Amino acid sequence: MRKETAWFVGGAALAAATAAGASVWNQYGSLVRWQEPELPVRPSTRKRRTHTYKIVNDRPLQFDVYYPPGDGPFPVAVYAHGGAFVRGNRGMVTLFHPLLDHFLAKGFAVISIDYRLFEDGVYFPDNIIDVSDALCYLKQHDGLLNLDINRLIVWGDSAGAALVLATALDRSKQFTGELGDDVPPIKGVIALYPPTNFLLFKFIQTWLAHLKFYEGSREAWRELMVKCSPVTHLYDDAPPILLLHGKKDPIVPFGQALHFVEHASEVGANVQLISFPNGTHSLASFLQSDNPIKETQLMARIDRFIDDAMM
Repeated sequence: MRKETAWFVGGAALAAATAAGASVWNQYGSLVRWQEPELPVRPSTRKRRTHTYKIVNDRPLQFDVYYPPGDGPFPVAVYAHGGAFVRGNRGMVTLFHPLLDHFLAKGFAVISIDYRLFEDGVYFPDNIIDVSDALCYLKQHDGLLNLDINRLIVWGDSAGAALVLATALDRSKQFTGELGDDVPPIKGVIALYPPTNFLLFKFIQTWLAHLKFYEGSREAWRELMVKCSPVTHLYDDAPPILLLHGKKDPIVPFGQALHFVEHASEVGANVQLISFPNGTHSLASFLQSDNPIKETQLMARIDRFIDDAMM
């Protein structure tokens, strides 16, 4: 069988990118040099435990558990980090301490997971499969971890938000991994500024094209992007979804949220959108004084969503 010519030409390091790729890096580089500088650090007494959920090519994939006070078993809020699919780690959950601490105050155990990042040999849907496997592991070990896995919320930001959306909407089990397809029922999804349609997401089609290998034809790549885009999998009885997106997001355009909401309306899915007129690509920008929704109001909206989802 003839091997398809690689449509994406790239390398393991950005230094080897073409001039066009370097130009795109200038536009998108801030996405992977992740910062949340505007959020002040708050004193914390959080206790963290680390576990390994699987090993891939001798590399352990791990998650951290942050437990609330009390005896449990605890409802669960699983977080997947952002970072343009190429950087980041489970420790980034502490950058979102307003949400992390809010979940803990509501009695949730917060679990932050690592997943495979794009590199040679790792691409879509490997990262979605990792999220699925992490959830399967939690279900298989819920007693040991003191979790009430039947009360599960998933959340994430940017790339991680896209991954938890794709996992939550995978009713046809397309992203099954080595730990099986028995993903626990997901009660709700909270997604901060996710790319929802990769075919309409310029970042996927430009910068990543110059950074990573993709061994396949252009048509095969398009099919893969459709398969892995959360919007593809929306259905009427999907778990309720809450989107948070800034109208001035320079990385993931606000139109990605509108496109997702429009398609959700067409199929009858329960998708809610909170938009921030001056919000960019960070939770910190949502909480700035020039946005009409204040932190207490935002947390109250999130509270209502969680409470309704858990009913």
